[in-house]
Amino acid sequence: MKSKTFTQRLLGCMLLAASTLTVQAAERLLIVGDGVWGGWSIDNSIVMMKDETNPDLFTATVQLKANSDFKFLTETWWGALEYRAGDSNVTLSDGVASALVSSEENGNDNKFQVAETANYDIVCDLSAKKLTVTKAAYQENEIKHTALWLIGGATPGEWDLGKGVKISPKADNPMVFVGTADLKEGDMKIAVNTYTGYGQTFYQCDATDNTKMVFGGDDNKWNIAKAAKYDIVADVKNLTISIKEHTSTGIAETEAVAEQQTEWFTLSGVKVAQPRNGVFVKRQGKNIVKVLVR
Repeated sequence: MKSKTFTQRLLGCMLLAASTLTVQAAERLLIVGDGVWGGWSIDNSIVMMKDETNPDLFTATVQLKANSDFKFLTETWWGALEYRAGDSNVTLSDGVASALVSSEENGNDNKFQVAETANYDIVCDLSAKKLTVTKAAYQENEIKHTALWLIGGATPGEWDLGKGVKISPKADNPMVFVGTADLKEGDMKIAVNTYTGYGQTFYQCDATDNTKMVFGGDDNKWNIAKAAKYDIVADVKNLTISIKEHTSTGIAETEAVAEQQTEWFTLSGVKVAQPRNGVFVKRQGKNIVKVLVR
């Protein structure tokens, strides 16, 4: 009897350890492949956003190219845990969940595709082992980034990419990224990936006009002459940038953006990018209502 009890406890500990390792291995998800703008460059991979309430849920809204492969990495090197399509390549249907298979379960390196080039809301649910892509509401321009990060001697984390200051897309215009940062005297540029290295493509200062940006090219930076709190507005479509000392107007603008943002959840509290056919919880600013979606 003691031996049986010991075996059961040992098995429980092993299962708990395995579960812990799985969570640690999925601290991040990065999209790579011909289907996204950065191709197979890990440095330029797409950073998926980790849900604050569900650590197994990752989301991104970016363009996927038709008939082009992509998959998901959990580390910034090849050979670590990946999430792929399983026994064969899979062409995803709009709004239809597909199996998300880890490389630990299946060694076949098969990929995902979409049939039509478009911006998609991408949801990876690692606990349910499901991937869903749904055409995004915004289709005017190609969406490349889920966030941007300020790095450099002027920022609190200086040149540590992992400590960059995140600026996020506006809810009504994913081409414009906004945020507030405490900056000091020094220079800075803008990274597209907080997890990878300096082989990535940066947004940098136009050599002739510091209110404009260039994507890639010479390593020109913005110089911050005075330590202060700044409001940052970076427009990746028009390649313009505003770096102004923080004011109450900036706070109001940020709060207005937050009020406009709409979030959807299942009745069990799981966040979804695009609700389809059922009853969902809609949160917009401080307003929370149940909505039947057909």
